[in-house]
Amino acid sequence: MKFAAQPGLSEPAELLYRHVLRSAPADLAQHADALGWPLRQTQRVFRDLERMRLARQAPDGLVRVDDPRASVGRLLDHEEAELDDRRRRVLRMRESLENFEFDYRRGLQLSGPRQPPWEEVSPAEAAAVVEQLHRTSQGPVLQVVRDVGTGPGHDQAVRRHWEEAASSGRVLRTILPLSILTDPQWHDFAERRAQLGEQQRYLPDEALRVEFAVFGRAGVLLHEGEAPDADYLLMRPRPVVEVLTTLFDELWRRAEPVHPPDARAGDVRLLELLSLGFKDEAIARQLGLGLRTVRRRIAGLMEEHGADTRFQLGLAVSRRGLVG
Repeated sequence: MKFAAQPGLSEPAELLYRHVLRSAPADLAQHADALGWPLRQTQRVFRDLERMRLARQAPDGLVRVDDPRASVGRLLDHEEAELDDRRRRVLRMRESLENFEFDYRRGLQLSGPRQPPWEEVSPAEAAAVVEQLHRTSQGPVLQVVRDVGTGPGHDQAVRRHWEEAASSGRVLRTILPLSILTDPQWHDFAERRAQLGEQQRYLPDEALRVEFAVFGRAGVLLHEGEAPDADYLLMRPRPVVEVLTTLFDELWRRAEPVHPPDARAGDVRLLELLSLGFKDEAIARQLGLGLRTVRRRIAGLMEEHGADTRFQLGLAVSRRGLVG
């Protein structure tokens, strides 16, 4: 059976070490003959074991080893100590990042803004700008998309940063045109992004009159025209970011979520039981779910349909035809 090499232990060194452990005391020449190695190679590998204090050559010329629990354990303790030290250095650097950011912002206040509040961005430059905004911003990324077939979101580096943000739990919300649902290519594209963690809602195409993306409080990238090759406008002033965030929230409230078929069937059954007056405990028994799961799914449905109460949820799903 092959075991993973110890930290800092090469495969030949591990092979020699294990051979010595399970062999009777012998000199290096005898171990070399047993392994079928040249003596010079055996001597070179043995020096690695000596350096790590895993084996030694006694005055009588025989190779000696100690109990691995002591020798290998000592080596592992050393490696763990170095790992802990690296972790501490990384933690100090991460903690210093806030101080660096504070100093940077302070420098901006003293020397004046180094970046213009408004900036024209060509389509060729848009991907690099989006990547930079992903890196330097915190908070949700809010997008209104009119044309999914073009734009910086298809750039490889932007997709990579988007996936990293999704896996880290950053809130990603996108409003898409309803026409995407009838296009197999872009429907699959949207579904993949939803599976990675993007929250999606849909509006009729004619309701999407503007295309933009809000990156936390760092800035807004606005598509200036309807043509795919139109320029973008990067806007950084805080009031502008707040206005576009408010606009997105209003569009999000009006937009409709789309459920996967399997999730929709389960949700419809839950909604039907709610409409019949079943208590949460009875719904859990009917669906074979835990009480916490039922309440979590109800809370999720209320959020998706923009309802503050269960009564409002009932009105919303009735209006949309999910239940009678």
